[in-house]
Amino acid sequence: MVLTDFEREVLAEVSKERCWEHVEWFADVGEKLSGTPENEKSVDYILSVLNGYGVEAEAPEFQAWLGFPRLFDAEVKVLEPERRALDCVAFAQCASASVEGDLVFAEGGGLKDYEGLDSRGKIVLVDFSKPPARPWKNYVAGVLEGAVGQIVISHAGPKRALNRGTVKSVWGNPTPENIDDIGRIPVVNICREDGEYLMRLLERGPVRVRMRAEGLRGFHQTRQPMARVAGSTPEFVLLGSHMDAWGAAATCNALGCASTLEAARLMTKYRSHLRRGLELLWFQGHETGIMTGSTWYLDNFWDNLSSNCVAYLNNDTTNMIHSTIYTADGDPVIRDFLVSTVRELAEEEGAPFREPQPKYTPSKTGDQSFYGIGIPSARVKMTFTPEAREEIGAGGGWWYHSEHDTLDKCDPDTMYMAEKAQTLVLLRLCTLPVLPYRIETLADWMLDALGELEGRAEVTLSLEGIIEKAARFKVRAAELDEATSKLSARCRESAKGHEVEIKVANECMMKISRTLNPVNYTLRGRYEQDYYGAEYVMPIPILQPVSKLAALNPNTSEYKALRTKLVRARNAVSDALEDATWISELTINRIVKT
Repeated sequence: MVLTDFEREVLAEVSKERCWEHVEWFADVGEKLSGTPENEKSVDYILSVLNGYGVEAEAPEFQAWLGFPRLFDAEVKVLEPERRALDCVAFAQCASASVEGDLVFAEGGGLKDYEGLDSRGKIVLVDFSKPPARPWKNYVAGVLEGAVGQIVISHAGPKRALNRGTVKSVWGNPTPENIDDIGRIPVVNICREDGEYLMRLLERGPVRVRMRAEGLRGFHQTRQPMARVAGSTPEFVLLGSHMDAWGAAATCNALGCASTLEAARLMTKYRSHLRRGLELLWFQGHETGIMTGSTWYLDNFWDNLSSNCVAYLNNDTTNMIHSTIYTADGDPVIRDFLVSTVRELAEEEGAPFREPQPKYTPSKTGDQSFYGIGIPSARVKMTFTPEAREEIGAGGGWWYHSEHDTLDKCDPDTMYMAEKAQTLVLLRLCTLPVLPYRIETLADWMLDALGELEGRAEVTLSLEGIIEKAARFKVRAAELDEATSKLSARCRESAKGHEVEIKVANECMMKISRTLNPVNYTLRGRYEQDYYGAEYVMPIPILQPVSKLAALNPNTSEYKALRTKLVRARNAVSDALEDATWISELTINRIVKT
């Protein structure tokens, strides 16, 4: 595809000035944690702006499990081999407790980092800059490895930054089965300089510390802004940005909140052209509760999402200073569309574009609460040159979640670039008659993942049967892509006379996504949420333990029990592939006959 005159017209309407005005407003408010007066003020601002744009909006109240650390009720004191107090802040959702123990260093704090390390009854020092995510560091230390406390070292940077945040490893509101897993140990954050001091002490010999953290956690009432720009069909695209934020909160996430407001304005102006609508949310409980707002929305608007949502775009920190390169990524089924669309814009503007990594790996970051229901997800953003990345530091920058996340870390020009890229993606998703899914790309991804798993399983569990099914699915997927591409070409001038075919094709592609995404990206399936752990978010995660099985003694009960579980997981993948193949075959015939 190339940019059309209509697309250029819409892109010309993107307002750098309006975007920046919203960023300045949100940044001026600063920290706006869910349930606080600053957050409530921001909710009112969003509703007021949307009302001015003529956008249908509301802010329903709901009960969200939130955590609020008492900022001045945390301490770390070195007791041996010398005595020294360190500046620190408590993380939200950690246990309120005072503990004393020997200190051990566990690198990033992932499962492999504890191999050969005795952490039981001790306080664990981990590096925030290394994976996995902070909540999973906490879960591994407190639930799996028996530590009594955890100290997290901040990003490296030019200033002594304390990167605040949450250590709740339960995604969304808790259930009776996982409520006891929330923050079993106290966890605090210290700056990089003090972390390096502790590591130097450990190199010399044993270190003993005392630490304390206190906070509040539980269910609290909060309001979540939601808006809708209707299209001519029930189908819609979902755009979400998290609203609550730590510290000065400019890059994370004044940028995202402002960007979503601009998307609402633009799509409202051109709503007469929209085939699909756009639903916009400013999620609450992202920071203080770990995605309580997006999971509440999923649980309570399930039927509409399941039937009609064609894609989810995560609008979280899509740009910042020095991010000058266009990029995009997403689930395999829409990855080709995302990359080609943003690349076209970059070429149109003479700007650089970075191709995503060859292999797509699902990411359980941001408000990615929609894997289980099967909605394809996407991310459109600006990224960095190697030199710029070196300057800003790891992740969201050395200032991440700190008092240093101020307006000077944002840039109106890079935001303008990011907004245009996202606008073009949204516009095409909302206007193209035939969804730009590529099912064969998804089939190829599954074949690669299953082949890699088969190699790691060795002789303990044969995946040959489902690999054969995946190969049959790939053949049908290629035929389906050819049929939908031809249908799309027939609709290029007008969709009139093709509505039945379009409806059949789109329903089919959405159904395939709903069928395969849960086995491709989740452990707990369609209706539950997985823990916040990078080690759990891997291709076809229910089959990932084949590596562990191959390392076990086949004569042990552990081996036999795990093999039973993996046989059942294999059956789940087999059924999903069978269903997806059948849906493809049925749809190809219906499109051709129609």
